[in-house]
Amino acid sequence: MRKTDGQLDATSRRLLDEIEQLRQLELKKRQTARSSDEFHELAGRVDDAARHVFDTSSTQLIAGEKDSPLPSERSEQKPGDWTDGS
Repeated sequence: MRKTDGQLDATSRRLLDEIEQLRQLELKKRQTARSSDEFHELAGRVDDAARHVFDTSSTQLIAGEKDSPLPSERSEQKPGDWTDGS
């Protein structure tokens, strides 16, 4: 099933949010004592967040391959057209 521009934009924004959360967790981990309980807890959270980002990007890639425009629609596209209005 093809996704609407709004759905594609929402998925992209969700991925960017997940990447930012991963970044924040990694920065917090870098401020903790190595091998402390807090360090290991944060390392686990970073790992979980990274796996989630990977899963989301893989899902997005597969969806994009299935959702590629019909040849007749390709000439109508411009970069970022699916993010217009958001």
